[in-house]
Amino acid sequence: MKVEITYPPVSKRNFQRRRLLDIIRWPFLLAAYACPIINLAVGGKAWSVIALIGLYMVWRLVFSIDLVEYNRISQFIRLIYFAIFLMGMIDLFLAPGWAIEVLPIVCFCALAVAAVLFFTDFSRQRRNMLPMLGFIAISFVGALTGLAAAGGRGRWAFIVLGSLAAALFVACAIAMGADFMRELKRRFHIR
Repeated sequence: MKVEITYPPVSKRNFQRRRLLDIIRWPFLLAAYACPIINLAVGGKAWSVIALIGLYMVWRLVFSIDLVEYNRISQFIRLIYFAIFLMGMIDLFLAPGWAIEVLPIVCFCALAVAAVLFFTDFSRQRRNMLPMLGFIAISFVGALTGLAAAGGRGRWAFIVLGSLAAALFVACAIAMGADFMRELKRRFHIR
């Protein structure tokens, strides 16, 4: 009996990339261990949390890329999620009070850029509708939540963000036509 190997041979480029990641991993781990220790020794605000989130963000965006959803919309939205989370943590741990005004503006700009990325190459990017719709939904819910919690500060930014999110949802539904519901059924297995 002859066994046939069906896996492709490991290319030299993949082997070199794996070796490079093994080398780069150690400085990241060293920095991840050193930051909290230094922060505890020096005292003060919890800047090490921000440093750890930044290290994780760089590792996930630059060195540990997605294998399945590696397209320009998914990667951009992933970058924005990380950036928004990082800004929220900076507001929580280091300098409170500014995020309620800045985060909706960043989300608005990110929605505009994601819409340009989505609609400029619509024939290929229509398969990447789910990350786009997820970002639209999170922006809309964030706008409603921020509008309820903001009081008088920054209400206009939440109104504009919610309006853009709703308009983009309608634009996606119109552009996809009948395929919109078919794609949602396929993604969520609904009837």
